[in-house]
Amino acid sequence: MGFGHRVYKKGDSRVPVMREIGRDLGKRTGKEQWIPICEKLEETMEREKHLCANVDLYAAPVLTMLGFQAALNTPIFAASRVAGWCAHVVEQHDNNRLIRPRSLYTGPPARPYHGASANGAASKKR
Repeated sequence: MGFGHRVYKKGDSRVPVMREIGRDLGKRTGKEQWIPICEKLEETMEREKHLCANVDLYAAPVLTMLGFQAALNTPIFAASRVAGWCAHVVEQHDNNRLIRPRSLYTGPPARPYHGASANGAASKKR
């Protein structure tokens, strides 16, 4: 868990955002050790197994820093995907085949995550 993905073969686009959220939470909670550990794991798995990290590598420490018990990682993972799974079941039932959609995003460009720098400045003004 935390490495490889059926669709994101060359890297999960969600990883950089979750990594920065983790780094920001680490600073806020005094638990800055988690993200460097994940980054080292990411480097090692890429080098030795040619597997890229997926969003779950960084979700685990983020959930920990938010105060969730480790036993809740899998239920939170599942709960966050229930709507998508249900949609797939309906589509597959309607078409009588397994659907593995591939899509090209055409929406607005990604917006930067400002993390602690933006929030820290705002909290200092209070």
